[in-house]
Amino acid sequence: MKTALTELLNIEYPVIQGGMSWVAEYHLASAVSEAGGLGLIAAGGAPVEGLREQIREAKKLTKKPFGVNIMLMHPQVDEIAKLVVEEGVQVVTTGAGSPDMWKEAGIKVIPVVASVAMAKRMERCGADALVAEGTEAGGHIGETTTLVLVPQIVDAVNIPVIAAGGIADG
Repeated sequence: MKTALTELLNIEYPVIQGGMSWVAEYHLASAVSEAGGLGLIAAGGAPVEGLREQIREAKKLTKKPFGVNIMLMHPQVDEIAKLVVEEGVQVVTTGAGSPDMWKEAGIKVIPVVASVAMAKRMERCGADALVAEGTEAGGHIGETTTLVLVPQIVDAVNIPVIAAGGIADG
């Protein structure tokens, strides 16, 4: 399947695993990547060297692209930013901050956004794509639901938009 997202990320299917803290570790990330999506390792509250180990273990299990999810409010974000560059991570998804620190290293940056205003700002900052995540994704990112938010953001930006957060049916 070819989409703007699959071509951007060099993946087979337009599926990105969530960067769920403490759940999204190298076994899961490498399995998702091997299946044709984009697996993510969550930096979460992990120590920096623990993240390095996770990245290296994922590289042993897959040669396909995978990324790291980083909360930009993490107290060691500068060390984590340097680490993902050193380890050759190809994609970073971010929450709670600006993505510009990875762009000059050639890393694809996909911020998680909860509003049209934030989506426009991240596009201006050079984001390669966006994750539009509604309140269903744990209720920690905003008040708008995903299915209301996604079309608003798609209409407002010119980069790929990934829908996330509580999309399901009975």
